Amino acid sequence: LEGSGLFNVYATRTGAQKDAADDPYRRALRRNLEDFGTALAAFRQESLASVVLCICPPSPETERDPALREALADAEQRLLADARAIPNLRAIGSATLARRYPDADWHDPHGQQLGDIPYTPRGYAGIGTALYRALHEQRQAPFKVIALDCDNTLWKGTVGEDGVDGIEISGPYRELQQFMVEQAAQGMLLCLCSRNNEQDVLEVFEKRPDMVLKREHLAAWRINWSPKSANLAALAAELNLGLDSFVFLDDNPIDCADVRSEHPGVLALQVPQAPEAIADFLQHIWAFDRSASTEEDRNRTKLYRQNAERDRFRGQASSLREFLDGLELRIEIAAATEAELPRISQLTYRTNQFNFSTIRRSEEEIRRFLDHGRCLAVHVADRFGEYGLVGVVLYQPAADRYRVDTFLLSCRVLGRGVEHAVLAKLARDALAEGKPLLEIDFRRSEKNAPAFEFLCSLEAHRARSPTTFAAERLAALAYQPETGRTPREESVRSTSPKAAPPAHDRRPLEAIAENLASLERIAKAIDDFRGASETQLVPATGPEAALLNIWRRVLGRPRIGVHDNFFDAGGTSLKAVQVIAMIKKELKRDVSIVSLFEHPTIALLAGRLDANGRQQPASGRDKASLRGRRRRAALAREAA
Repeated sequence: LEGSGLFNVYATRTGAQKDAADDPYRRALRRNLEDFGTALAAFRQESLASVVLCICPPSPETERDPALREALADAEQRLLADARAIPNLRAIGSATLARRYPDADWHDPHGQQLGDIPYTPRGYAGIGTALYRALHEQRQAPFKVIALDCDNTLWKGTVGEDGVDGIEISGPYRELQQFMVEQAAQGMLLCLCSRNNEQDVLEVFEKRPDMVLKREHLAAWRINWSPKSANLAALAAELNLGLDSFVFLDDNPIDCADVRSEHPGVLALQVPQAPEAIADFLQHIWAFDRSASTEEDRNRTKLYRQNAERDRFRGQASSLREFLDGLELRIEIAAATEAELPRISQLTYRTNQFNFSTIRRSEEEIRRFLDHGRCLAVHVADRFGEYGLVGVVLYQPAADRYRVDTFLLSCRVLGRGVEHAVLAKLARDALAEGKPLLEIDFRRSEKNAPAFEFLCSLEAHRARSPTTFAAERLAALAYQPETGRTPREESVRSTSPKAAPPAHDRRPLEAIAENLASLERIAKAIDDFRGASETQLVPATGPEAALLNIWRRVLGRPRIGVHDNFFDAGGTSLKAVQVIAMIKKELKRDVSIVSLFEHPTIALLAGRLDANGRQQPASGRDKASLRGRRRRAALAREAA
């Protein structure tokens, strides 16, 4: 928004007006903010498109003016607060950009002066990266587990050799641990995956008071001498989660390579060897981005600990019936409230195994559905504690039926009869409204075998079609547990973490975290992607070589010659401003945009920049190009 006009009305005030209580510019700024916020909220109500609001870094002039800096900082905070209150809108403050790229060369005073283009190409690369990163967060399947190595990852040293008192938990390692605690507070499950003696590691948590990460933050661990890949598979089985929801952090490149080879769905990241690089490394792991968290997220580790207690109780029960009776299960099914929509949206994205339609919906899309449909929220609890909001049904009443659009349950409550209770409740509601049928939408996926199995078990209740059921029959549906493990429980537990290929290639996220932590590296990667390192077609030296490099970067074309016309090669007025600004910055030469219109090839422009001011002889080809651009140059002068 810097330079967009939203803030500029305040930036143009005079010094005498800075501190006036009735400063008209302050009032105008407040009015602009209010109008912008109102327009943004109105747009979100009318559109389902993903929206990202980014406040770009302030100019150096702003930073040098204390009053202006304070006013704009306050305005930014109010704007961000208003924007973050709008559902399904991702807001990025200028401080986020500064924190991610603290040494960035953001501003281009020449571009600002020439055409209100205030940022350098690297600055725009940083802004563009932030925007795409925010969109990626909205669209990626969320990661759920962070598996951490211990030696030289959580602390410096080897506990088996250095002892509990000999390992070093210095600033960078405390920062890493604090970062992980914050991730756990937002819903990530933390696990240890270490080749070590288990007792040695646990003693560190018990005896070292300087450990920020505590044992209660951990959902599970595998500490032994088995390969890390095997231990990750065991953790996935224990947590009943797919390996494609795991992030693995380890300082050892061999262990990272082993995990990438055995489990390509895992995001395996090598922690920097230099401790001072760890904090910056963590800033560029996109998998950890999470703009909002729900109550279930904040209690996730506690929920998994309770589930471990249930598993122990299950092992002590002589039958499934005895286990379920002992659980004292309580199921609450009611119309969803507005406050529950964030969690409901989250479940549509997170739930894979027992998900009939696998339709993913944002909060706003759910609200749109509720304009003509209904939503049931399912809460479950037992003697060990609350499961939380674990089930969702989205449906639409029709003339003679309920059309079930979405039916999903968290895998934590499968095999306990919750799915039967939900359908029975829905059928009774349908009958109460005089609708004899339930039509259930089902779409087969690679992961929803438990849902498919449950659908098949309803064979006796079908009416008319494979997905249409008699409400009267379903109203009496009840779970009849067998003495052993049920088919549904078996299908969930036997889902192999390696059964399905990864849905997404993890290599880009690995490359970003390990190799693209600075704008310099990002800009170089952009140039490499465009092929800027290819050999040029026409040899060039001196000013021509410098201009060639500038044109290649601005136009994104590696194979451009000294006689190619800038505008025929894809140049625009905005790109022309960038070229002129880069010439001023890198070559320390003053040249106008009109000069580029009059000298639209590298050969001609290099002659214009000749140190002695002498024009180099132009070829017939360049002369023809020059004549063809006279009219455009005249228009440019008129516009200037």
